Amino acid sequence: MSKIKKVAVYSRKSRPDETDDMLRRQLGILIDMCVNNDWKFEVYSEVGSSQDINRPELNKMLAKVQNYEYDAIVITDQDRLSRTTGGFGQIKEILTNYGVQVVTTSKVFDYNTQEDDMMSDMMSVVAKQEYLNIKKRLVRGKRQSAKEGNWVGGKTPVGYSYDHKSKKLHINEHAPIIQRIFALYLSGKTSTDIERIFELEGILTPNGSKWKKARISVVLANPVYKGTVVYGKTKTSKTSKKPSGAPRQFKTDAIEQIVIENAHEPIVSIDDWEKTRDIRENRLTKPPSARIGKVIFTGLIRCSLCGRTHSFQRRKGKELRVTSCQTRIYAEDGTYTVCDNKGVKLEHFEKVFFSSFSQYVDKLEQYIEDVKGNMKVDEFNPADEKAILTATIKRIDQQIKKVQQGFLAEVYTEDEAQKEIKQLKAHRKHAETQLEQLDNKSKDDQVDKLQTVLDKLKDILTGTIEMETKEVNHLLTSLIDHVEYKRIGDHKAEIEIKIHYKG
Repeated sequence: MSKIKKVAVYSRKSRPDETDDMLRRQLGILIDMCVNNDWKFEVYSEVGSSQDINRPELNKMLAKVQNYEYDAIVITDQDRLSRTTGGFGQIKEILTNYGVQVVTTSKVFDYNTQEDDMMSDMMSVVAKQEYLNIKKRLVRGKRQSAKEGNWVGGKTPVGYSYDHKSKKLHINEHAPIIQRIFALYLSGKTSTDIERIFELEGILTPNGSKWKKARISVVLANPVYKGTVVYGKTKTSKTSKKPSGAPRQFKTDAIEQIVIENAHEPIVSIDDWEKTRDIRENRLTKPPSARIGKVIFTGLIRCSLCGRTHSFQRRKGKELRVTSCQTRIYAEDGTYTVCDNKGVKLEHFEKVFFSSFSQYVDKLEQYIEDVKGNMKVDEFNPADEKAILTATIKRIDQQIKKVQQGFLAEVYTEDEAQKEIKQLKAHRKHAETQLEQLDNKSKDDQVDKLQTVLDKLKDILTGTIEMETKEVNHLLTSLIDHVEYKRIGDHKAEIEIKIHYKG
């Protein structure tokens, strides 16, 4: 205790029953402890689960620990840091390596001692078991509450307010917007049409954002608006995790879900909701590619006047066309005109496109020939260089660890250790940069890859390509950013295009 001069005070609230007052009381006790011991302190306080790896304040505190800024961390209980054995183990390793003690209201832990190390592990196991028991009780409580028709589905849906006393949903002033969304959809409008109508009329969501078609689709699919509560539509995996480290969520089977009809007052009738569902399912089972045929130019053609991406349509069930631009240009009085860029038969567009694209293919072929003509025998082995750099980085990491251990053993002063570590990290960063820039493929491999692409492009131009339409589109989009398209005037107007290539 006598060696402690500067500390970090950490406080965390996680459970729903922990109020802000409780958090303030926690901090008050910890700060009093710092004042009584004449410690300089910095406060880190946040709301977050002990299972969450993304706790900004905790991460900020640990970063300063690794800069040797604190002698100890002051917390109410050890499990405030983490209730998982894995998470606590990582935190404990950092604190041990940097000689930082943990001061609780009942004990001072020095993880460098065998006794405190073992005790902390035992307490961590107990804390994890306690967390699992709390979690089980919460889940059971939520499921029972859902069976009683209460709202336990998280964020309150637009059009409803949540009554904390009755635990039910009640219709609020935003319900007419929901009713209109359903009415417009039942009248034949699409989600995109409704988005445009609401944008024109200036109708916003309760939080002031625009009604996007994705959000409108979510509203149309939500059974809450017919008075139904559904709980348990997803479940959290205990084994599979996202790249961020957070557990993945999966959809549950219908048999696992709790469905309560007539749980609250509906905003739309059951009949209207089910008609909406039928329309949605009918539309979703007929993707655009099935209705108009797949097109290799999907996502590539942009209007040269306004930049909007052109789509495709089949006129009278026969010829495919590039659609006319549908962008609306609004005047100050609210009136609008439509972009002048006209559509065209796809076959006419293809003739102009491939005439220009063939020049690109010719240049690519000449480039490959030039590369082959200038290539020399390359005796350099990138794999060997990669192994050398990897070994160098590993050696630098070992040197950094030795300096850290030397500081703990008082071989280095704090300034000497930080200076040495800074230099080692600079060497490590340089080696990492070299490793990233190192291409593990030879020039022959690169040329062969280009030749394969060239052969496919030639087959496209001659009409002998055997690839699927989707694969051809993927190949074109890997080479082309977009095709600028313009056609102004009557049916005799000429097509103007400019192909914007990548790289």
